[in-house]
Amino acid sequence: MEATVFLVLFYSIYLIKKRSIADATVNLFLPLFLLIPSFYGLRLPHLPGLDFPSAALIPIAVALLLRHWREWKFQRSDLWVALFFAGSYYSELAHSGASNAGLVFAGNVIKGVLPYILGKMVLEQEGVRERIARRYMHIACFVAVVSIWEFRMGNDLFITAENFIFRTPGIGGQVRGGFVRVAGPFSGAIQAGTLFSIAWLFSMWLGMQDQSRGDDPKYWGLRRSTIRSLAIAGGLLMTLSRGPIIGTILGYLVARIGKAKKMGRTAVITLVLIAIGGTIAYIKIQQYTSADYWSAPTVEQQTAIYRRQLLDNYKPIVEKGGLFGYGVVDRPSVDGQFSIDNAYLFIQVTQGNLGLWTFVLMGMEALLAALLAARRSAQRSDAYFALCMAGGMAGFLLALTSVWLGGSMFSLFFLMLGWSQSLRQTQTVGVLVPQPVNPRFSFRRVIA
Repeated sequence: MEATVFLVLFYSIYLIKKRSIADATVNLFLPLFLLIPSFYGLRLPHLPGLDFPSAALIPIAVALLLRHWREWKFQRSDLWVALFFAGSYYSELAHSGASNAGLVFAGNVIKGVLPYILGKMVLEQEGVRERIARRYMHIACFVAVVSIWEFRMGNDLFITAENFIFRTPGIGGQVRGGFVRVAGPFSGAIQAGTLFSIAWLFSMWLGMQDQSRGDDPKYWGLRRSTIRSLAIAGGLLMTLSRGPIIGTILGYLVARIGKAKKMGRTAVITLVLIAIGGTIAYIKIQQYTSADYWSAPTVEQQTAIYRRQLLDNYKPIVEKGGLFGYGVVDRPSVDGQFSIDNAYLFIQVTQGNLGLWTFVLMGMEALLAALLAARRSAQRSDAYFALCMAGGMAGFLLALTSVWLGGSMFSLFFLMLGWSQSLRQTQTVGVLVPQPVNPRFSFRRVIA
């Protein structure tokens, strides 16, 4: 059954030839990306694994490079991406040999570089932004509703169905407070929470779009946009993952600036609130994790203490790793703490300081690009979407302090990074009530 990935690859080629690259992205890649876990796929000796989303994405990326390579605009983020993956290759080459380095590099290209290209060259084409955001949101709503069964009964229906199709063993969920932490079709509860978080911010923007067009009917006394947001919020809460939930709150604070009448003043207030809230949260976390691991009264507190101890216990290893780290295959570990539930620490151990610095630069580059796009937007819709992107990336980066950058999160990060670099103003055709941004927010073009 694993060989069916080639059917996806051929169907992707068909959609590109008969319809468009955008159609292949919206109608094939995105559903597979959000509904089929990355651990299902074809694994051949001496070759990188090929999963279903990647099989759909490879023809899309090839078509982009063949048809539109002249449209590529070099940006600083391209340099950080190149350094990040070149450093990863050298880290593996120096510690586990050329064969492993080649496999890791090929996997990184498929999982990271290709989504980056897709985000930068496709998602801001005319009309594609809303199609992608709406499809993403609808799939997230579907996953959230179906996952109610997993939350209460403990059986992940997505994994059960896919295990039956591909004849693979099942994966058990994590129990917290008498309920199963919802993972859905994703790699884990925290990954699911992060993807729900992005979908929730998209639902905010799409609700504004629908209301501006008079296309937001009521059901059971609630607007359709409200029902969608509640469904996705329910999915997020059912993951019982504090990192993504706190990240969503941070993302909301940033995104809501786009709906404020006085955006400049709201931005200042938001920064103050984030600074105060962040300081208080830091103090509380230090107090919460200062107890002894074995004397902690709850599993949740033990988990928090474990993550704090990671930073102390891996410090000597990180210092010896230097600029390039140890690679993924032969990375060292601390006894009792093989799982590094912190993406920044994991990257620093495996790719050294170069990997950590370039990763942080990529995250900051995405935030900066989104904020500048909001600043120069002439339409409220564009400013609001850019701030939703900024909020989504801010929450994403915060959530990474509690989980490794694996599974679909890896590709989603580079997809959002590329998307942020291509944000642009859209046409206002079809909008019934034009909504210019507040001139007091000074949306003067500052970058050509």
